[in-house]
Amino acid sequence: MATNPSDPVARMYAVALYETARGRGVIGDVHQGLQAVYAAYADKSFRDFFTSPRVPRPVKIKGMDAALKGRVSDEVLNFVKVLILKGREPQFDNIVEAFGMYRDQAENRVHAWVDAGSEFDAGELEALKKQLSQASGGKEVVLHYDHKPELLGGARVRLGDKLIDNTLSTRLAHLAMALEK
Repeated sequence: MATNPSDPVARMYAVALYETARGRGVIGDVHQGLQAVYAAYADKSFRDFFTSPRVPRPVKIKGMDAALKGRVSDEVLNFVKVLILKGREPQFDNIVEAFGMYRDQAENRVHAWVDAGSEFDAGELEALKKQLSQASGGKEVVLHYDHKPELLGGARVRLGDKLIDNTLSTRLAHLAMALEK
């Protein structure tokens, strides 16, 4: 759902929350709590209540208190309340995404998305993960793998801002364009 985790407002709030969580030693708890609220945020009713400018702020705070108290850390609950008080609820998904990016950066972790035309077995996935870790300077790689038979073969790998597309469907499209010239 996040549309712009690079938004300056999202980054500012994410950094503030991350630094608070780091200072208290609860980064994992905060991340887990944010993910729980983010899962609820996917529900249209919850999102409409949370982001609506028509719902008075005290009503939202009371509702969030009732829904989240004891289910998420105090840091997350207080953070949600701050967002409501400052009118930044529509930025929530971007803030969660930015928080995750800061956490990954601090923990030397990167995400790689792999779409493959043929199924990879566990050994191939582990070998790919190892190669991507080397390519990223030794960072831990979180692999997001998806088997897509429509690619016909090969794989498309996105690591950070790099994209390697070695799928058969892309090679065939390039060949078709070359033949049209």
